[in-house]
Amino acid sequence: MTVTDTRLYGKATAQAWDRLHPRLTRRAAWLDHDGPLPIIEGTVIRLVVEKLPSGGVNKPV
Repeated sequence: MTVTDTRLYGKATAQAWDRLHPRLTRRAAWLDHDGPLPIIEGTVIRLVVEKLPSGGVNKPV
């Protein structure tokens, strides 16, 4: 975890997790796939800020 004080966003906290594997299901693009489903490695990054410069509400995306 990394925490940094910023001028525009106040305290910004970043966390990262690497080598996470989303569990694929046989829907949509994988519906007609023959054989075992592939493992897709990825990195997830979470960024939390105290405030937004516009005064808006910081919602998760």
